[in-house]
Amino acid sequence: MHIEQLKYILEVAKKGTISKAAETLHVSHSAISQAISNLESELGIPIFKRSRSGSVCTEEGKTVLKLSYDIMNKITELKEFGQKSSLMKGNLSMSSSPIFFSTVLPEALYAFKNDYPNIQIEINEDSTESIIAAVKNYQIDLGLIFGSHETLKSVSQHLISRSLYQPKFMVSVSKHSPLASKEVIYPEEMLQYPLVIRNEKFAKEVWENIFSTYGKGNILFYSNNDDVIKNVVAKNLAIGFSTDLMKYDPLVKNGEIIMIPYVDNKNKPILHLICIQAKNKYLSAIEKEFVNCITMKINSY
Repeated sequence: MHIEQLKYILEVAKKGTISKAAETLHVSHSAISQAISNLESELGIPIFKRSRSGSVCTEEGKTVLKLSYDIMNKITELKEFGQKSSLMKGNLSMSSSPIFFSTVLPEALYAFKNDYPNIQIEINEDSTESIIAAVKNYQIDLGLIFGSHETLKSVSQHLISRSLYQPKFMVSVSKHSPLASKEVIYPEEMLQYPLVIRNEKFAKEVWENIFSTYGKGNILFYSNNDDVIKNVVAKNLAIGFSTDLMKYDPLVKNGEIIMIPYVDNKNKPILHLICIQAKNKYLSAIEKEFVNCITMKINSY
C-alpha cells in the first residue's frame, strides 16, 4: 500500500471518474486504474463500482475512503509539524456572505496576511446558496455563511460544517428614527416602518415567521448590497436587521446608524455564522490557521 494509491482513490471519489482524477493529478488514466485495482486486490474488497458514467464507491469503499481521509490528514499534520514552511506559502480560496464580508472578515484577512504574507488569498462575496454549491463542487476551499439551526443541520449532511459564532439580532435604525432612543425593539414596532430585507434565504425565513405571527410588513425592497442597505437606513428611509458584528461599522461608530437589540418572545430566532468545507478533502494547515484567525477576531469583538 502506498500514499499515492490513497491520493488516487480520494481524487476519483471527489471527481466521480478516473479520467477527471487523472487530469487533475496529471497522471495517466491507466496508472490510476492500475493503482486502484492493486489496492483492491491487496485489501480483498472492491472500492469502486465502475461503469461508463463513472466510478461510485461501494459500501466497503466508503469505509476505505474515510480511513484514507484520516490517514492523509495525519500525513499532512506530520509534514507540517516537521516543515513549518508549509504555512509560509500557498493558496487559499473562499467565499463569504455579504454580512460577514463587511464586518469582521476584512480585519481577519489583514491579521492573517500580516502573519503569512506569502499566502495568496482569493476571496469572493456571494449568496449562501452559491457558496454551498461552490464548496460542494470543490471550487473553493472554505465558505462562510449565515443560517439558522436548520441550515446548520442541512449543510452538515453533505459538508463539514461548524458554527463559529451565534450573532445577536439587532435592529438598525437611523439616528433620526423615533425608534433610536429605545433600549429594545419588538417585532410589532418594526412592522410600523418601511423594511429593507436581505435577499438571503435565512433572512427571508426570519421575516416570514415574523409576518405569519405578527402580520404583514411594508417591504421597501430586498438587497444584498451592504452599502445600499446602510445608506437607506442612515437616511431614515427604512429599518432592517443587522447583527452585533456590525458594531464597529463606520456608520455605527459615528452615530449615523443606531443598533438596538431585537426581542421576539414568540419566534426567538437564532443565527449561526457557519464555516463549511468539502467532506472529500483533507484540511491544510493554511485553512485551519485562517479559521482560527477568524475565530480569534470574532472573540475579540
